[in-house]
Amino acid sequence: MKTVFSSTEEQEQEIARLVSRFYETVFPKYFPESEILHFRKIGVLEPNRSTPTYLGTLRDAYQVMTCLHVLHSILGKLQEEDSIMMDSSLAELFKHNITLLNEYGIFFPFYYDHFSRVNHEVSNDMQMMDIQVANQYLV
Repeated sequence: MKTVFSSTEEQEQEIARLVSRFYETVFPKYFPESEILHFRKIGVLEPNRSTPTYLGTLRDAYQVMTCLHVLHSILGKLQEEDSIMMDSSLAELFKHNITLLNEYGIFFPFYYDHFSRVNHEVSNDMQMMDIQVANQYLV
């Protein structure tokens, strides 16, 4: 018999927040809105229900949170540098974290190549959507 600790509510909330961040800030920079809606429909960044390997243990939650943070950091760094090329160590780290997510049953069907170029048209459209209205008369 093996005793494991369940993930905390805060960890599960953090995972949900990180997934939301991918949908709200990362994916819009690389994919059009129609594809992002398709990602939601097919369950990207959600646990695979048919083979549940994410058991909700403390270790699983930390691993998933770490993978999501690392992927987000790498993609943020690429966008800041507006670089097309990524050094091989970052590429390996990116691949390793995707592999870990998939091993935990978190569906992430992308490779680095999917994020190699920022879609500037999509990015500019999303910047317009992110603007906060100063008052109700400004529409």
